[in-house]
Amino acid sequence: MAKLKEYKNGIVGIKHGIYYVVAGNGETFDIIDKEKNLIEDGFDTIGDAEWKIDKLTADEELSEYIEKASQLTIGQLTGKMMEIFNTWDGKVMPKEEKKKLGIVETIRNRKAKKLAL
Repeated sequence: MAKLKEYKNGIVGIKHGIYYVVAGNGETFDIIDKEKNLIEDGFDTIGDAEWKIDKLTADEELSEYIEKASQLTIGQLTGKMMEIFNTWDGKVMPKEEKKKLGIVETIRNRKAKKLAL
């Protein structure tokens, strides 16, 4: 399990984007905001909660990208990763491309482990 950190605002968890993943009741994890308001609860793993945060915070364009990528097979997702790498100039990857690569990697890994998307 990833190590939980205590932040200046008193939250003990893992910051992911604008939300925090914190220990829930028993063996689950919850998503809260910086004011400690519960966003969603009952995740089996930190990774599941982080994936939900990615989907919650995605703008419309990124949400469509996630939806389309979710329909691809593992082989097609690997090809999509190579496509992103081939457009990269080898120096600094643009932020949008880096985000898309992260999404494709996450979906590919979750499919390989047969986890929910």
